Amino acid sequence: MFAMRISKNEKDQLRKLYADMGLDLSTAVNLFFKQSLVEDGLPFRPRRGMDSKNNSTRGASL
Repeated sequence: MFAMRISKNEKDQLRKLYADMGLDLSTAVNLFFKQSLVEDGLPFRPRRGMDSKNNSTRGASL
């Protein structure tokens, strides 16, 4: 069992995003964790701020 806090709005957006990809939220999180193990770290490069390709929901990068 794994629990995490996330806003209802973000959870709803993520459910729709992953459903469009044929995944449920649990499977998407498991994929993230497994890819973290493959990469031996985060499966993406964290950056500060936004670049021109990102929308405002992605501006929360580290």
